[in-house]
Amino acid sequence: MTIDPRSIEAALQAWRPFVVIRPGDPAHAVVVGVYRALVGVLPEALRGVAGIVLGSLEERSASVSVTLATPLDPVVVLSPAAMADDVTTASVLCHEACHVGQVAHAGRAQVIVDYLGSGELRAQREADAAAAGLWMRYVLTGALPDEAPTLSDLYHLDAGDAAMARQIIASHLATIRAGVCPPLDVCIALSQWFHAQADVPADVLARVAVVPS
Repeated sequence: MTIDPRSIEAALQAWRPFVVIRPGDPAHAVVVGVYRALVGVLPEALRGVAGIVLGSLEERSASVSVTLATPLDPVVVLSPAAMADDVTTASVLCHEACHVGQVAHAGRAQVIVDYLGSGELRAQREADAAAAGLWMRYVLTGALPDEAPTLSDLYHLDAGDAAMARQIIASHLATIRAGVCPPLDVCIALSQWFHAQADVPADVLARVAVVPS
């Protein structure tokens, strides 16, 4: 791949403003250390599941990136694993930008309540974000999994919600295989961006469905 993930990041930030914090940035260790502290500012009814989910994020911060719905612009905290290579970085940025879009649609407070209060909504939002990341990897490399992956136990989904998440991802994968852009706003925005650039490699552009602006 010859596309710098920073250019994809800039395109995503032009679409929906958000801040990216990378490993090595002074704020990275600070942000990772506040996951558990966030539990204390949530409604009492949400603190049980929040403690589990946010505590898991803290424990797996070396491998798991996260989007935080802050009072200002959302903050995307990239893990060291997200920086493994340019394709991985671009894919993770697309995944997290999907969450940024979810925050924009639902509102900061509501998206937190929905995410932590409903396994079904958590499954849906993580499945859409996972599919967005898989689409980006496909666009850049042509690689697509044969089957929908199972979401990590990080998200603490019950069997029914986990199965629903796989079905959602499978539906998006079928759309990609059909040569159509997934119906996710982050994928639509990036599809339009790719086709507006003059220097995108031909093989990459061939995998990006044309989406009317």
